[in-house]
Amino acid sequence: MLAKFQVAPYILSRLLSLPVIQFIFRSLLPKMPMQEASAPSPSSSPPCVPGLPLGALLWSLLVWCPVQAQETDWASNPPPPAFKMSGFATLGLTHHHNDDAGMVFSFDQKSLARSGVSGNLDSVLGLQLNWQAGESTSAVLQMVGRAGENMDPKLRMGYLRQQWGPDVAVRVGRYRSPLYFDSDVTEIGYANMTVRPPLPVYWIANSVIAIDGADVQWRHHTGNAAWLLQAYAGSSSYKIRFNSMNPVIASDNEVTGLKGLAASVALPHVTLRASRTWVDSTTLRSSQVDRLNAGLAQMAGGLSALAANPMLPGALRAGLGSKAQATLGYINPFDSTPIYTSVGFNANWDGWTMLGEWARFASGSGMLGSADSYHLTLGRSVGNFTPYIGLARQQRKTPALDTSGLGPTGLNPQLDGGLAQLKGALDDAATGTNKSSHSATVGVRWDFADNMALKVQYDRFKTPSPYHPGPFANFKPLPIDNRVHLVSVVLDVVF
Repeated sequence: MLAKFQVAPYILSRLLSLPVIQFIFRSLLPKMPMQEASAPSPSSSPPCVPGLPLGALLWSLLVWCPVQAQETDWASNPPPPAFKMSGFATLGLTHHHNDDAGMVFSFDQKSLARSGVSGNLDSVLGLQLNWQAGESTSAVLQMVGRAGENMDPKLRMGYLRQQWGPDVAVRVGRYRSPLYFDSDVTEIGYANMTVRPPLPVYWIANSVIAIDGADVQWRHHTGNAAWLLQAYAGSSSYKIRFNSMNPVIASDNEVTGLKGLAASVALPHVTLRASRTWVDSTTLRSSQVDRLNAGLAQMAGGLSALAANPMLPGALRAGLGSKAQATLGYINPFDSTPIYTSVGFNANWDGWTMLGEWARFASGSGMLGSADSYHLTLGRSVGNFTPYIGLARQQRKTPALDTSGLGPTGLNPQLDGGLAQLKGALDDAATGTNKSSHSATVGVRWDFADNMALKVQYDRFKTPSPYHPGPFANFKPLPIDNRVHLVSVVLDVVF
């Protein structure tokens, strides 16, 4: 057992030192009377006793106490373990030769998978602690460190779960996003047949990776069908990094009023799932957005001042007033009210596996637009090996933001120059928000040991044109090389 935790001493020490972890554990651990610790004798029990510092107590719970339980004969009255530690890890390396583009798992990723060899795209370590507080009450805490995030521990799950009867459960706290079919396991490489869920589909969903709120789950069996209905609500926050800027710009993205429904049914050879998620408001704020807003407001003020000039013809004054209102309409252009829709399946029959999903992102914003995406993956198990192939695509379905409202007035060269500058900035931003791309994948998975798998995969990614960077983090002005040939080798472990 101890060897399992030695794979991540850095992460575990960081986790135990976080104030949120200290608070959660002090809240969850049973209230035990503190006593003065005495020096243990050579035959004394291990330090699985109250009165220890929190870090030592946790280590005793996670490492020594399970070992002690294994060495004791509980046959007469086996108690269920109150605490259970588990985890997952991926050691992944990628290689590509595109000096113009970097690969990212989500738009929040700090360190990119640049040209050459990189471990930033897939390498991850996750640790999870389950606490069974009672027969129907439990708590879950999961922390994850990604190489692309400099292995900084992030809270992915931290919730209390209450079971009501045999079918209904309620979770309150932070839980993994249920936006798409595989959203809850995108970081658990071992749970995926491929190296990672197809990025053209999951680039968007991977950014909204966790939700703070609550959900209600109803599970029921009828014959050979296992049903799951889930209603969820909450909020989320993350950063969107504009890697083409120098220095890189990190904008704060706040998602509020998120609510949704998901339904799935697991049959003997296929699992089907559909979900729909509505968001009341998504706001993006940064210093650059603030400057853009200030420029738009200043320009609208100048247009309004011209419209108030009584010396101008009435029709021209009305046109200037309308242009002033249109200019104000471009303020906070990245704000949106998105709707996420997903329909997917996972089918297995006689050694064959087929995965498929269709998803739609409808932002409700002229800047972000709407996009449809899909993927289809086919694999065949031969002994411990599973070769597979796959296709994925995301395509924007709405035109780019209409910036004709910032056209020239023909009255003042300085005014028209300012309008042209604002129009150019918005047009450039609209080009960057088009994440259209497609990929072709071929790979093989080797399950060479219990709970371990080695995967080798080749992906060919391409955007519509060199003037559309899509989801790539481009390092130079357009045009760029819009193709990436990515080779990945990963080792996945669960424990």
